[in-house]
Amino acid sequence: MSSTTLKSLDHCELKESCTKFASSFSSSGSSDVDLYDLISELTVMQSTLPDRAMSAMKIFEFVREADCYPNISIAYRILFTMRVTVASAERSFSKLKLLKNYLRSTM
Repeated sequence: MSSTTLKSLDHCELKESCTKFASSFSSSGSSDVDLYDLISELTVMQSTLPDRAMSAMKIFEFVREADCYPNISIAYRILFTMRVTVASAERSFSKLKLLKNYLRSTM
């Protein structure tokens, strides 16, 4: 999430996004981030971010230097370790093509 996106969210949208994030990355009732702490940290960070546009990596560096937003730091680390592409779907189609060729040749 860039700084312009983060600053444009109102409290309801911020709460909804944090709730989706926490529910997506929780397992059997335990989560890596505390939902209410994450919401309050992001609310505080909205006012403390510089006015210039910042990428997600720059915001993460800002958070690490400030060393007072532990839940935001965890959330950005999760963001950076997620897969960007859907290579598994591409591999599935590739395997399907091989399988169809094999079946055609054995008919």
